[in-house]
Amino acid sequence: MSMYIMVFLRIMLLVSLAFMVFDFLKVEQLFIQMDRGFIDGFEVYITRWPGYIAMTFTALFVIANLIQLFRVWKNKRSVMNAFLAPEYDVSDERAVQNTHKAVSLAFAVLLLYAFLIIGSYMYIPNYFVDYIWYPLFTTASIPIVGLLTYLITYKVLQFK
Repeated sequence: MSMYIMVFLRIMLLVSLAFMVFDFLKVEQLFIQMDRGFIDGFEVYITRWPGYIAMTFTALFVIANLIQLFRVWKNKRSVMNAFLAPEYDVSDERAVQNTHKAVSLAFAVLLLYAFLIIGSYMYIPNYFVDYIWYPLFTTASIPIVGLLTYLITYKVLQFK
C-alpha cells in the first residue's frame, strides 16, 4: 500500500508543478504576443490552487520519506545503503531484487518514451505558439510514465 501512496504522491507533485508552470507560461505567451503586436493588452488571472497543491504534496512526500527513513534506521536488519525509496522494505532481499528489475525496466521504457516525445516536437513546431500546453504536459508525462512502469513491474514481480 505504501508503494501506491508514494507513487501517487510523486505523480501528483509532478502534475501540480506542471499546472503551476502552465499559468506562468500563459502569462509569458501573452507578453510575447503583445510585444510582437498581435494584441494590444491583456488581463491576467493567476490561480493559486496549483501552488497550494504543489506545496501540500511536497510536504506530504517529505514527511513520508522521513517516516520511512526513521523506520529503516530503527530496523537492525535493514541495510541503510539500500534505502533508495520509501516504497519497499530494504530488509527484504526479494524486494531489493524486484526493485532492481523494476527500475531497470522503467529506465528502458523512460528512455524510449522520452525519445518518442522529444521526437514528436519536431513535427509540430507551429503548434507550440498557440498551444503551449503540449510541450509542457508531454515533458511532465515522461517521469510519470517511468513511475507507472516501475509500479506495475514491481507489483507483477511481487505477485510471481
